[in-house]
Amino acid sequence: MADPADIQRLVGDLLREGLVASVDHDAGTCTVSFADDLTTGALPFLSPRMGDVRIWLPPSIGEQVLVLAPEGDAARGLVIGGLASDARPQVGRGPGAAIEFGDGARLAYDPQTHALTIALPSGGKAAIVADGGLAITGPVSIDGPVDVTGKVTASDDVVGGGKSLKNHVHIKVQAGAAISGPPQ
Repeated sequence: MADPADIQRLVGDLLREGLVASVDHDAGTCTVSFADDLTTGALPFLSPRMGDVRIWLPPSIGEQVLVLAPEGDAARGLVIGGLASDARPQVGRGPGAAIEFGDGARLAYDPQTHALTIALPSGGKAAIVADGGLAITGPVSIDGPVDVTGKVTASDDVVGGGKSLKNHVHIKVQAGAAISGPPQ
């Protein structure tokens, strides 16, 4: 039978908290430093999914993580998810979901208010590429200029500056080559 002290040490070394010391994005590995000044070799980090849907969420240097070390062997370890810390607190509260990036970009969903929010930092850009089309159902508000390349079609009316394209009238219209006045 194994010495109880050895069993306790093995169990204690099975899961260890540490900080990510380096990340190799190409290899999908990172090194982790522990409080006792031990730094692991390159270890694979787990991803939320790697089947038909794959998610790439590499750890960041300084992120607090858990290392699962089978039989206490850190050389065979796997880096498991991130832990909230004072340096990197949770990005959300309540039943919703949030993703926050180092530059301040944020994607959040609140199931209580049914609100999806995507916020980019100043100067950020977004692109939706859908060569099969894009459909939006519901009212749309745009605060800023709009540039369109191609045809714009409206099934009802177009109103600009309070003037209806469909129902406006022109005053002082004359037959022949004269030009009508502005819409009224």
